[in-house]
Amino acid sequence: MIRSPFVTALLLVSLSAPVAAADFVLDKAHTQAEFVLGGLALSPVHGKIPLRSGTAIIGADNLPTGVDATFDVTSLSTQNKIRDVDIRDTYFQVAQYPTIRFVERQAQGTPQAFTMTGDLTIHGVTKPITLAAKVDSITFVKGKKHLAFTATTTIDLRNEYAITFSPLLDGAIISGGDVTINIKTDAIEQ
Repeated sequence: MIRSPFVTALLLVSLSAPVAAADFVLDKAHTQAEFVLGGLALSPVHGKIPLRSGTAIIGADNLPTGVDATFDVTSLSTQNKIRDVDIRDTYFQVAQYPTIRFVERQAQGTPQAFTMTGDLTIHGVTKPITLAAKVDSITFVKGKKHLAFTATTTIDLRNEYAITFSPLLDGAIISGGDVTINIKTDAIEQ
């Protein structure tokens, strides 16, 4: 039989303990990766890749400590249907590699400016990356915490992820290999 003072002591200890990290889901409607593919012979190409699924653990300091986000390359859009099919099928080869995945390993800094390091998998290749990030806002909706984040990084698709962009056009490479990725997301407490 458990005695009442013992139960009371356990309750007091659990209430006085530091707040544990909470589980969050990344909101599909408010999360996407926007990219800019640098142009050499032509203007840069801008596009979006929507979120397929994502979760996060948010620490007591409001920094994410465990992001796992998967983006749907089959729905990539540059607002040009012919180019989209070419990018999806020829370069990303979505039949074999339909997603891009980021798994965070560590966050350091403050909500106003922090870095997230983790593993980015594109085209079957996984490489470590670092994103510069910040918490844009924190609010509560129906008793659940919502955090808005932005993050950015630049990667080299040609050399790091084995994606060959663009044949020569009149003897000139028409697009660069560097891609800037800007991520906006809302994390909702579950």
